[in-house]
Amino acid sequence: MIADLHTPFCCTRALVAALACVTALAAGATNSAPDHVVRRFRLGPFFEYSATRDGATFWALRPFYSKVQDPAIDTRVTDVVWPLGTFHRDREQSWWRFLLAYGSDDDVACDASAWKFTLLPIWFQGRSKAGEDYWALFPIHGHLPHMALMDDIDFTLFPLYFNYEVNGVERVYTPWPFYSRLTENPHLREEGIFPIWSSKINTKRQVEHHYAFWPFWTSAVYSDARNPGSSFLLFPLYGEVNRTNETQRLVLPPFFSYARTDSAERWRLPWPFYETHEVWATATTKPAMKRSYWPFYASVVGEGDRRWYAAWPLLWYSSSESKNRRAERTRFFPFYAHETVRNTDKAGREYEAEHYTRLWPLYLRDETPERTRLRVLELNPIRHSGGIERNWAPFWTLYECTRTPDGTARHDLLWGLVQWTTRGLTVAPP
Repeated sequence: MIADLHTPFCCTRALVAALACVTALAAGATNSAPDHVVRRFRLGPFFEYSATRDGATFWALRPFYSKVQDPAIDTRVTDVVWPLGTFHRDREQSWWRFLLAYGSDDDVACDASAWKFTLLPIWFQGRSKAGEDYWALFPIHGHLPHMALMDDIDFTLFPLYFNYEVNGVERVYTPWPFYSRLTENPHLREEGIFPIWSSKINTKRQVEHHYAFWPFWTSAVYSDARNPGSSFLLFPLYGEVNRTNETQRLVLPPFFSYARTDSAERWRLPWPFYETHEVWATATTKPAMKRSYWPFYASVVGEGDRRWYAAWPLLWYSSSESKNRRAERTRFFPFYAHETVRNTDKAGREYEAEHYTRLWPLYLRDETPERTRLRVLELNPIRHSGGIERNWAPFWTLYECTRTPDGTARHDLLWGLVQWTTRGLTVAPP
């Protein structure tokens, strides 16, 4: 093993850096990092500038501002006191968020593209993909297309007038939620006054829904030839579902219930503390078994899938298999996390694509076929979190080591005050 000490510098470089900041930013320090960084300058965790061979740049004045841009793939991300504000651009698309304001543009180079601006919960404005301009000043007046799973929303002096459409069915409330009527629809008929009484008949789906003094009494009749029957619920005492392919009995719902279909059976005694759910193999389902003794233990076993937890939400494990991928994940929140992903290449050979270990708050190790990264300390309990990595992680990153498959390792201590390289050590799997 050979050690290369780039610069032990200590006080000397810190003083020179402070006095010659502009010069250092322009020239930078050349190194051979696996991420192709050719220039990098830092003043502790507070200021950082770096550039890659491909023209990408990153600079940050933490925790107030950071910006990363990559012209090779035409993307850029700017953070302002993250998570308070963030601005993203990905080729022609963009979106941003700052406090309670949000905006997006489908194509910044096209004046006719869809866009939106929202200042929750007061002002909404934009253009839909169909080219429709809209605005809304809540609760005074407005029109909103495609919001909250609804196709269209109109309101005036909400809740006095509220109108929305879902799947071609338009409903008008005057006022919401007490009195509603449907616009002309050949398949639906509805009448009632919420919450006293309501009757809704859908001839297309062949189902009738009724309630009286909602939610205390609800019932339904199903006339579909594939699964006819009826159901009722006297809340919170008792309920039944009696259909050709489904049977349910509910006592003090949702705590005690039994349900059986043509492919599954479920017991809750009482929910959420005890539950079993068994699925049998049929033409449309795969076998699976779930047992839950919340919060002490639960397990789910199915085809290519296994999950369990103990002492919820502390200890959790999952494994899954697909045609070309196997993944295992273990958590002891927040102290320990481990993930392994194995892929199969075109020749049928299996290889380890990811190997990740985090021992909070001490360190993390992240290994791929291209590189291995070790970091001390690690206070972030979330693996994939770009905003934290850009703006906050450097404050607790005292030491970093990046190693390539040929055994070359770059070491970085105290935000670059001490850097050295070791060579000739072959990387062994953890």
